[in-house]
Amino acid sequence: MDKINIILYTVLIIVSCNFIGFIFSLASIHFKFLEKYKIQKRKIKSITFYKRLPLIFFNIFLLIVTSCIGLYFFLDIIILDTSFNSIIKILFQLFIIFVIDDVYFYFLHLFMHKNKFILKKIHSIHHRAISPVALEYMYVHPLEWLSGYIGPFLGMFILSLMGSVNIFAFWLYQIIRNIHELDVHSGFKSKISKWVPYWGETEHHDKHHELLNGNYATTFTFWDDFFNTKIKK
Repeated sequence: MDKINIILYTVLIIVSCNFIGFIFSLASIHFKFLEKYKIQKRKIKSITFYKRLPLIFFNIFLLIVTSCIGLYFFLDIIILDTSFNSIIKILFQLFIIFVIDDVYFYFLHLFMHKNKFILKKIHSIHHRAISPVALEYMYVHPLEWLSGYIGPFLGMFILSLMGSVNIFAFWLYQIIRNIHELDVHSGFKSKISKWVPYWGETEHHDKHHELLNGNYATTFTFWDDFFNTKIKK
């Protein structure tokens, strides 16, 4: 697979995931029978969601552009290996990217709440969605989005010091991370942690939006346990 196709497949993954999120968001707003599965009783008005779409779509555009630029700088060490022996390496690289990204995001998110200027001028935009729907994970200040997207490329840089990076690790990261963000912002109840310990669920992040303070972790909740920032039930 050539370098152009690597970029094109990355764009296709991002667009597909967020298109699913868009349809899911519309369904959660307009299909009343789904309300019984929501965590919060507070409802979002459809007009409010539609007014937020320009910023959401702009941030999706930024995600695509940043992904393409980021991959461009790593193209020389990116490989495409689909052999059976590569599966363990892909999973290992996926794990490294997730952990580096997650710990980076935790401290960035914590900083955005503890720094009153950043909270007021930047992060407060995201928290206008007190009871968010799926695609509102993208309802953020563009500077917040750009700073938050350093994590996966930091993970890829660390992996590059060990050798090559399999593009499937990055693609799997994109799929899982996008779907996870859509899930935790959907407002619907989930019990994934029964099968994946410390996996960030909707209940964990929805409580953060409701109370604003605590539950700063996203993919893995053990950061909140370790640093004692978990919201007590």
